[in-house]
This record gives sequence, structure tokens and C-alpha cells, in this order.
Amino acid sequence: MELITGLALGALPVLFLGASVGLSYAYNRLHTRFARSERDRDSYLGVLESSNDALFVVNFVNGRIYQANEKAAQMLGYSMEQLAQLTIFQLHPKEFLHRSATRIADAWEKKGIVYEDIPLVSSKGECIPVESSTRVTSYRGDPAIILFARDIRERQELQAKVEAQQAVVRDQNHQLLSSIRYAQRIQRAVLPEAEQLQDLFPESFILFRPRDIVSGDLYWFAEKDGKAVVAAADCTGHGVPGALLSLIGASLFQEMVLEKGLTDPGLILDGARAGMIHALNKQDGGVEQRDGMNAAVITFDRRTMTVHFAGGFSPLYLVRSGELTAFKGDRMCIGPVEGKSTPFGTSVIPVLTGDRLFIFSDGLQDQFGGPEGKKVMSSRLKRWILGSSPLSIDDQYQFLSDQFRLWKGDVEQVDDVLLIGVEV
Repeated sequence: MELITGLALGALPVLFLGASVGLSYAYNRLHTRFARSERDRDSYLGVLESSNDALFVVNFVNGRIYQANEKAAQMLGYSMEQLAQLTIFQLHPKEFLHRSATRIADAWEKKGIVYEDIPLVSSKGECIPVESSTRVTSYRGDPAIILFARDIRERQELQAKVEAQQAVVRDQNHQLLSSIRYAQRIQRAVLPEAEQLQDLFPESFILFRPRDIVSGDLYWFAEKDGKAVVAAADCTGHGVPGALLSLIGASLFQEMVLEKGLTDPGLILDGARAGMIHALNKQDGGVEQRDGMNAAVITFDRRTMTVHFAGGFSPLYLVRSGELTAFKGDRMCIGPVEGKSTPFGTSVIPVLTGDRLFIFSDGLQDQFGGPEGKKVMSSRLKRWILGSSPLSIDDQYQFLSDQFRLWKGDVEQVDDVLLIGVEV
């Protein structure tokens, strides 16, 4: 008995030592948790005080607001102490309670989200639209959400103004586009139908690619006294300004050929120049503005198998037996010129069956593109025309159309494009 008592008394220091170690370990854990909580609290306070947005630290389970910053109090009209007595759900409109609970759950699942579909309610009952962003954290050991709320009333007002201005611009663009579409109908009504060229030349085509909806380039043709007259013209500018001039140009060709009976290309261009100057109310000579057009006109006389040609800054290409011959015309525009104007000259060219004739504007050869972003240039255009001349006229049209499209690629079209090809 004494031996057992002695052993028990000897074990007490060991027991006390173990209990002391356990208490010390528990104390250290408690102290560590307390220190971490204090650090978290200090960290939250630092974030709260430095944020320019309203900020809330919210219990994930019941939505209780642990802390809020001064910005939140100012925006909602509460004191920071009052906010600490509320839940985040009390700051949401009643009709949004289900959505707000869903957003909190989504934030926890996704470790943070951003949303704009739940406003906050001020102390006076005013709904304030906010952009909310969240992130997941813990507060004193409990799961928590940090909620940033940015007042977006000014942003929404600005967006509303921008949308109203955009609506006005869209309406104006719609009206403008409608006007341009109507102008396109007028231009098409004035110009002859492209398909009708085949009544004069069964083997023929018109490659016509306006840069905009309406074009400053124009084609015109008619038959007078058994002679086929074909014109390709490039008016100053493109789009609506160029299209207005094209209407004048088409009416002048109509007047010169069908009303005055002219079939000589030089005389046609002389008359068109005088008419253009008169239409623009300009005097011939000493004029700074250069409104007008460049044009090429050919007249085919079936009886004599000759083509009469005149051009103002616009050439004629003739392809025969694998060779291309260029006729340059005159370096004068159809419009006001400096000094005294001289008449346009007419070239008389004997032709053979199977010869192909090409007149065009400068839009195709001025187009940038290709592998190095350069212009087509007249030399490359000649190669395209000459290389495709063994093809049928329809296949040649398709070839030239494809070459232009491939050369242009994604580059913006720089000008209206017009190329007329006819086979004798």
C-alpha cells in the first residue's frame, strides 16, 4: 500500500507537466487565432478606409454586415454604426431578395463575381444603381464576403445620353442612306442599262464597281446613223458629289449624240466640255477649281470597219493577235481649263473582226493591294488585259473582275472602277 501511494505521488508532477503543456498549447492556439483576427480586422479597416467605393464585410450565412466604410455610410445615408446593425439583404429592394441571395451564393461558389442587377436602398428609400463586385474571405473565423459597391448613376446618365445621341446618329444615317439609295435609283435611271451594250456589241462587258453606293464614273452608249457610240467617263470625286457630276455628264452625251446628232468623238467631247463649263457656271480659262470629267469616246462605223477615238486624260487599248496598242488621246479634261482651250483630236483606227477595244476610268489601275500594297498601275492592267484576251469575252470579264478583287484583298477601294470591253 505504501509502495502504491509512493508511486502515485511520484506521478503527479508528470501529470501536472502534461496538463501545463496542454494548456500552453491551447493558449497559444487561442492567442494565434486572436492575433489573426486582429490582423484581419486591421486589414479590413485598412481596406475600408482606403477604398473609394462603398465597402461591406458581410457574413456569408446570414448576411449580417460586420463592417462598412464611410463611403457606404455617405452613399446610403446611414451612420457606420447603423449599418453594423443591418444585414445586406435589408439594403436590397424586397423584390430583389431572392436574386441577392443567389448572388451571394454565386460569389461564394466562384470565389467572387461582378454584377449590376441589384441596386442598394438608401435610408430614405431611394434605389441607387450600383456595380457590385465580391470576393470571398473570412472574418474572425467565420466565412464572409467582401462586397464593393460603386455608385453608377453618373455612368448610367452618361450612357443614356450616349445612347440617345447614337439613336439620333442612327436615324440621321438611315435618312442619309435612304437619300443616297434614292440618288442611286436616279443615277441608274439616267444611265443606260449595262446589258443593252450587247445590242450594239454582242461580245462586250462593263466592269463597274462604285466605291460607294453611287458613282462618279459613268458609262454611256447609243447608236446614231448606223454608228455605235460608247463613252467611259470619270467625274471629279466619287460618292454623291461625283454622282451629281455624272448626271451632268450623261445628259451632255445624250444631248451631243441623240439631240445634236454628233458621232465624231472629238466633237462630242468639245460639246461636252462647253456644256460642263456652262452647267457649273464657270468661264473657260483662268479657273482654279477643276470640276469636270475625264472621258474616252469611241465610235464604231460598221460600213468602213473603223473606230474613231477621242480622249481627255483617258486612253483606248486595242488588242489584236496577242498585241496591245495604246492610244492616249489628249491631255485635257472635259471642264474648265487654264488659258485658251483647243479642240479634242479624233483618231481614226482601222479595225478587224475579233479586235477588242477597252476604255476605262483610272480607278482600277489606282487601286492599292497585292503582296506589297502597291497600285495596279497601267503596266499591270495591260498585262491582265493582254493575258486574258485569248479567253471568251465573258471569261475575260470574270478574269479581270477576279484579278481586281484578289489584288484589292482587304484594302479599302480607293475610287470608282469602270472598264468597258467590246469585241469587233
